[in-house]
Amino acid sequence: MHRDSPKTSQLSGLCDLVLGQDPKLRARVSMTLIAVYGYAVCSGLLVYLLSTDLVASSLGAIWLLAYMWTGVPIFYLLVRTGLSSKLGSPGLDLAQCLFAMSAIVASYYILGSVRNGVLLLIALVIMFSMITLTPRQVRIMSALTIVSLGGVMVLLALTSAREVDAHEELIKFVLAACTLPALSAVASHVAKLRTKLVEQKSELRTALALLQEIATHDELTGLYNRRHMLQLMTQQINRQLRNGEGFCLALIDLDNFKQVNDRHGHQMGDLVLKLFADTIKTELRQTDVLARWGGEEFLLMLTAPDPGLLGAQASMARFQAALANTEVGPGIRVTFSAGLTEHLLGELLHETLERADRGLYAAKAQGRDRMVLVWAEPPPLAPESKM
Repeated sequence: MHRDSPKTSQLSGLCDLVLGQDPKLRARVSMTLIAVYGYAVCSGLLVYLLSTDLVASSLGAIWLLAYMWTGVPIFYLLVRTGLSSKLGSPGLDLAQCLFAMSAIVASYYILGSVRNGVLLLIALVIMFSMITLTPRQVRIMSALTIVSLGGVMVLLALTSAREVDAHEELIKFVLAACTLPALSAVASHVAKLRTKLVEQKSELRTALALLQEIATHDELTGLYNRRHMLQLMTQQINRQLRNGEGFCLALIDLDNFKQVNDRHGHQMGDLVLKLFADTIKTELRQTDVLARWGGEEFLLMLTAPDPGLLGAQASMARFQAALANTEVGPGIRVTFSAGLTEHLLGELLHETLERADRGLYAAKAQGRDRMVLVWAEPPPLAPESKM
């Protein structure tokens, strides 16, 4: 059997430590770490510019580095620990984008002659927002960026008139003010499409779950339907072939159900069916399965641990007692007749069902409100037991 090497295990453990184990958490943390990579590259460039005296304010550059590397670990820890979810934003997407924009605008102010290259980073953040922000958040971020960038350009024109050409700054602001809304519109449109896809995916998931429910369950009683029960019995037969674990089947018919419909109406008949299903479900073991087989007939499969016919008989008696304590309406008592048999290893399913059907027919012939055990092999005890 293949085993991971110690190095692979250590790497996997390190990834779990850094990113977390939950897939959604890992995705959010990964996006945050992509931003960390961007900050690291920009910080390296800023340090280089400091060493070459290409920044207008060395003190400002140091403060900017401190600002970035105070915020970056905080964002990572909030997202990684899940505290961001308690704050209402699991990925802190808008906060991270605004933080990045504030660092970019600040760097524009302090970088001196190379500041124009910073404007490319604004476009990068807006494009990044396409996959993280809602359309409304994209518009908010773009508006705040234009306002803050304009404010910084005005401040530069007022405080650094010798180094900065006010007319040039005006031209750059007009171009930015025209370009950023266009980028914002594209980003907002992509965000709308992404939001719509997420909603459609959720609706599709709900529709598929509903179709699965309809395909496998009876609408009235909520029990498994005949088709799905056949699949479950086939799976149980395969399980029996693998480990020898036997199971029993009981074909159940509600007594005098037609009279209930004729005397009290189909609404009362539906109520009887639902009450029977709900009552038996509360008494079932987790491993047993009850299905509506058709009309007023039900099929019960009693599985692990292998109950044997006598153990299945005891379960059926428990169901009978539970129904006896349940009242449907005045003069309406719910009883059932049943044929109970055991599926033998290697036997065909239809043979087991035919035996259960013979037992049900015999129970009805003997006066109803009883079950008949049908042995596939010579019985160790009496073949019949009246409830």
